[in-house]
Amino acid sequence: MAQLRTNSIGTNRRVERRSDSRQKMVLRVGLLQAAGRTSFCLVKNISPAGVQVKVYGSHTPGCDIALTVGDESPLEGTLKWVRDQLAGIEFNHVLDPTSLLRVTQKLSPSRRRSSPRANTAAHVLVTTNGRTVRGELCDISTSGARIRTRTPVVADSSVHLGISGMPPLRAFVRWADKDELGLSFAEPIPIEIVAGWLGERNLISA
Repeated sequence: MAQLRTNSIGTNRRVERRSDSRQKMVLRVGLLQAAGRTSFCLVKNISPAGVQVKVYGSHTPGCDIALTVGDESPLEGTLKWVRDQLAGIEFNHVLDPTSLLRVTQKLSPSRRRSSPRANTAAHVLVTTNGRTVRGELCDISTSGARIRTRTPVVADSSVHLGISGMPPLRAFVRWADKDELGLSFAEPIPIEIVAGWLGERNLISA
């Protein structure tokens, strides 16, 4: 009987570990908010109870944190550990299967618009059809941006975007609404570049 009980307990533990097993996936961009600062990260894997991410810049274990994936609502939790640019986040609430499925779908490599955008503010120059206009950057991700200009720019046009501290960017105007434009970059910005740029702006504003 003792052997049977031991086997039963061992089986239950294996079942519990499997029920919280992490969903392996390709590294995808996420957005971290902690201590009033916003930074990009790469989601490495996720489970109902937490997530492992690659972080950029310094982060302090024990702080409250919110992770945004795609256009989903932020997932709130605690930064449990940081080691060699990797960090572990424990969610405040265990994700139900439906929520976990939505998040993993947002992280799917087949979804181009899975990259969340960081709200920011910076002066930009937009060049299109031989003319250059000044604008204001509203938000940015690795794959696109939203800007505001006083001079109208036609939708579906190709533009060159100049942002101080960034390499020149070629983009397409996906939509135009009054003084705002939605841009899609011709080539995604490497995460290291946009994360470093955003980190520098956080240091300046701190």
